[in-house]
Amino acid sequence: MAKMLLATLTIVTALAVAVAAVELPENNTNSDFFATPRRVAQREELLQQYGSFMLSIMNHSVDPCENFYEYACGSWKQSPLLQPEQRNSSLLSAIQKDIDEQVLQHLENATDPQARNQSTNGADWKAKQFFASCVQMKSNLSLGYARFMSGGQLEDRYAQPGQAHHQNASREDWVYVNFMSPYELYPLLPLKVHYSTSLRKFVILLQAPSKMLGNFKPEQLQNMTRDFQLNEEQQRLEFLGRFENLTRFERNLTQLAKTRNETEQLTLGEFLARHKEERLNWTRYFDLAFNGTQQSHWLVHNQLQSVGDLVHFLEQQPLPLLRSYVQQRLLLKFYATWQTQSTRNASSPTNACRIVTETYFNYALLPWFIGRLFDAERRADVLQLARHIRDTFYELLEQYSWLDEETRSQARTKLASMDVLVGYSDELQHPELIDAAYADMQMSSDWFENLATLERNRARIRLRSVDKALIPQLMATRTVNAYYADFLNQAFITIGMSQWPLYHVRLPAVLKFAGIGNIVGHEMAHGFDSYCYQFNYDGKKMNWWSEGSLRNFKARYRCLESQYNKYILLGVATNGTLTSGDNIADNVGARMAYYAYKRHTQNKAWLEKPLLGVDFNNRQLFFLKFAQTWCTGRDSASKLSKLKTDMHAYEEFRVVGTLSNMPEFSEAFNCKLGSDMNPLKKCVVW
Repeated sequence: MAKMLLATLTIVTALAVAVAAVELPENNTNSDFFATPRRVAQREELLQQYGSFMLSIMNHSVDPCENFYEYACGSWKQSPLLQPEQRNSSLLSAIQKDIDEQVLQHLENATDPQARNQSTNGADWKAKQFFASCVQMKSNLSLGYARFMSGGQLEDRYAQPGQAHHQNASREDWVYVNFMSPYELYPLLPLKVHYSTSLRKFVILLQAPSKMLGNFKPEQLQNMTRDFQLNEEQQRLEFLGRFENLTRFERNLTQLAKTRNETEQLTLGEFLARHKEERLNWTRYFDLAFNGTQQSHWLVHNQLQSVGDLVHFLEQQPLPLLRSYVQQRLLLKFYATWQTQSTRNASSPTNACRIVTETYFNYALLPWFIGRLFDAERRADVLQLARHIRDTFYELLEQYSWLDEETRSQARTKLASMDVLVGYSDELQHPELIDAAYADMQMSSDWFENLATLERNRARIRLRSVDKALIPQLMATRTVNAYYADFLNQAFITIGMSQWPLYHVRLPAVLKFAGIGNIVGHEMAHGFDSYCYQFNYDGKKMNWWSEGSLRNFKARYRCLESQYNKYILLGVATNGTLTSGDNIADNVGARMAYYAYKRHTQNKAWLEKPLLGVDFNNRQLFFLKFAQTWCTGRDSASKLSKLKTDMHAYEEFRVVGTLSNMPEFSEAFNCKLGSDMNPLKKCVVW
């Protein structure tokens, strides 16, 4: 990240005076700055707290024209307003931690007498019951092992009382065993209900069997026996012996199916006609999978070239072996979830239970979460910011001389068609609709049974989703993050991202545009980055560029790649190609947010100083706020790991790289041309 630029000693001195103008509180670990809005009611006090925070994390000894990131964030690890854990984290991670703690407190209200006044049929209450059962389980995974392995019987969805089943389910063979589990696990010849991003609906996906047991190492198996409390030697040896036998079976199973180089895409009717001569009775296969409810127009994506050898192999195997394998796979499926709660794998069992609860009850918690952290006023405010930024981007497209008129028209159409969603859709704030979605699921004090209930429900819904034009949730709205979905031409800003101190409805406009507004611009810009430029206004992958405009676009973003390739952290160079898409989004998002604020204020508010005791005008505050969004105190190992694998540039380079390309930044801090933050060559994509 870049540090604020300051070219003259006069300005450096003025900034030093600005720091002295605000009295910073002493280090008080009992006061959490990230909880300020829950303690402070008056806007004046809120802004004073925010001004103190901004100044407390700055390194005022650094020339902002040399390294603006260090100038803006250099005292993050020493700030008296941050908790020790926050100093070793980042601003966005600290926001996430605060949200997680609020969710945890809400779930723990299951033991609060007042909470019991809620309807016991309500989805929110069921989430609390599930959480309580998880906490009470206290890492005793032996209960789960007994739940699924006791007596050696595999749960059979065809044998559930009171349910009618297709006549093809009357005969037990390997196909029957493959589909008998009610938990969406069909490992002998896998079928998945898969969401196709190109078609925007769910299709049937046929795949070859995959290795699961063979992925476990000896030490992992030993841990498993301890988790299941198989303490007697005979019990442990029986478990390991059975696991070894099933692993040998799996090794043979996964070697027999031949896969295609390209996926075969047919309707179910076409698939059955084309493959009717094969050894496998595909009609019965689909009858058992969907209980005879399948439709001939459903789409099948087939990755299998030949299954004859696999079918012959399965026909020769004893049914008890096949059932045992499916049962073992089922145990491992649940074990992956159980592990997240076990003391051995979680620093805090209650926090691990929160994570699992949020996974299964994401929508159930939304009405409470919306009411607490993102009411209609705040949502409307962020949506209005998004409209300003999109309108600004739309107008600026007219000024780009490197685009020809046809490509410019296509770009404007894509931007105008882009859906920008903030927080939630309107129906998700109504508890009665959420309650109806969870009506069939009853929670008890038995966590393992609760998990089984939820997974059975998931499986039923999944099987009913084929051919449905649904949009699966891509990101939990409590997550401090945002995304652009190329196949939908949609940008989504979560409630988690729209939180203090990145955003607050009472902050001055300049801080809103530079904070959450920059994030909105970033996600919009992804629609025009070095990958998503290939998708049109409707999310279809197709070329909408003229040859000349595309050549100009690639030259412009390769300038950015070259720029970021030169950044070095602890002796390791940045991969500007790996981070290209987000480098474009960072640069364009900041520029669009800046010009949107300029347009919003009619270019008349730059010299105002909205924060009492903070001697920065709005132009300077915009860049300071942008930079401090990416402040981090992580250690060197974490930084290097991120540098090598993350699609985003290291935080310092996100700031330095973006602001050194903006002449407006250099003007704000009087950076001389040729200084580190005002280089002679600047890269501008959009």
